[in-house]
This record gives sequence, structure tokens and C-alpha cells, in this order.
Amino acid sequence: MSKPKTRSEKQAETRAALLRAAYELFPRRGMEKTSVDDIAAAARYTKGAFYSNFRSKEELFLVMLDERFAENIERLDQTLAGIDADEEAQRASTDFLTEIHADPNWPRLYFEFVAYAARNEAFREELADRHRELRRRMAEIFSRWSTDFPAEPPLPMTDIATMVDFMADGFIVDHMIDPELKHSLYTTMQAIFFRGLQAMAMGWEPEKEAEPAESLA
Repeated sequence: MSKPKTRSEKQAETRAALLRAAYELFPRRGMEKTSVDDIAAAARYTKGAFYSNFRSKEELFLVMLDERFAENIERLDQTLAGIDADEEAQRASTDFLTEIHADPNWPRLYFEFVAYAARNEAFREELADRHRELRRRMAEIFSRWSTDFPAEPPLPMTDIATMVDFMADGFIVDHMIDPELKHSLYTTMQAIFFRGLQAMAMGWEPEKEAEPAESLA
């Protein structure tokens, strides 16, 4: 005979079911058109059960984002824990692409995060805070990763982490618009970026743009 579930275990099950339901509904219907009733019904719970776990749709929305960002950080930390820097960077890019391919709901959901933030100032601030924290954690991981590099990075780690985040965001949105976009372009872009940083660290600098010719008038 199985042991009866504790109250905390039941609540965890309810919370997980509500998150799964929202994960399916938000990308298809959008944040604004999906009601609390819709989420509760899809999860086979009551509206009261929803409010016992989340104060609002926005809070549930942000919990979903927090969980995904935490998974991304953990995976990046594990990937960049080896010795071969080029191989690790390549594997990190491949892992990111594998995640996007395996879970087509995520790009649509992420786009919904951004679209909703553009229409809701309070939510935009919450999303911005989470991106700043994501980049801070990424910078910490990159700093540990680069400890044994032959030269100091040419830019602050926070700037490098922000640029990497920009590239990932851009690929997520563009791949959602055009699913035929080649994954190899993303890994190539990442390789060029990191090798360019290595070259700059060793003294190379990009050529300055030529000054515009003076008007002959």
C-alpha cells in the first residue's frame, strides 16, 4: 500500500500541473487571452487551487521564466567545466540549439514574454530584472571558464555575457519566424564571436573606419 501524499507533495503536484497547462496555453492563445479559469480547467483543478499557488497569471508567467533561466544557467555551468575552450563553446551552442529543436513551444512562449512586456510596464521591469540576473550569472561562469586563458578578456565579462544573451534572443525570435534558418549559422556566429575576443585579447584590433571624404563644394 502506497504511503499517502503529504500536503506539501499535493501542493507541489498542483503547482506543476498548473505550470504545464499554462505552458501549453500561453503560446497558443497568448497571455492576455488565456484566463485563470482556462489554466485551472486545463490542469483539472479549481480557480481556488490556482490562487493558492499563484497570485496572478503574471506571477505564474515569471515562475516559468525563472525555471527556464535556472536550467539554462545550470547547463552552461556544466558545459563550460572542462579543459578545451573551443570544444566547450561549441558544445554550449549545440546544447542551446538542441533545446530549441526539442521544445518548439519555448520560442513561442518566450516571444509572448517579450510581446507582453512591451505592453505592460510593470512586467517589462520584472523581465528586465531577470535578464540582468541571468547575465550576471553568465558573467560569473565565463569568468571561471576564462581563468586559465593566456590573456585577459578584452571586454568586461558583463558585456560579453550581455552580447551572448543578445545572440541567443535574436536566434530564438528569428528561428520562430523562419524555422528553416540553419542552426549552423548560430554555432558559426558564436565561434566567430569567441575567437574574435581571443584575437583582441592577444592584441588584434579591428581596423578603424575611414574618415568620410570632405565635401568638394
